[in-house]
Amino acid sequence: MLNKVFVYGSLMSGMINHHIIRPYTHSKQPATVTGVVYQLPSGYPAYKYCETGMVSGELVQLTDDPAALISLDRLEDYHGPRNNFNLYERVIRPATLTDGSVMEAFIYEWACPEELDRIGILVPDGNWRKYLT
Repeated sequence: MLNKVFVYGSLMSGMINHHIIRPYTHSKQPATVTGVVYQLPSGYPAYKYCETGMVSGELVQLTDDPAALISLDRLEDYHGPRNNFNLYERVIRPATLTDGSVMEAFIYEWACPEELDRIGILVPDGNWRKYLT
């Protein structure tokens, strides 16, 4: 089972929801994924895959506790693949570490990416933490 997740928003170290992932964190390191991130009116970010951008975040290796993904799914309002009630979809994308190595990881992607240009503000450099400061 895949035990890595790429976080780019409120789950990152020092951010408001980090306490949710902290108990399940085996290790973490800076990483990037291909795509873009938007600031939403509700105050949190949304990721959308596209081939032209780069999003900064953390690659978290989770412990073997099955409660890890259950907790993350609850936070991200994910109810299963392509469920009509999903706010985010949990998908697998390659994450690139600072040493250039690439690892597959889960990432929570906005369930309706076509609406992001209308409802969100594009974070210009893909770094949501920097955008907030």
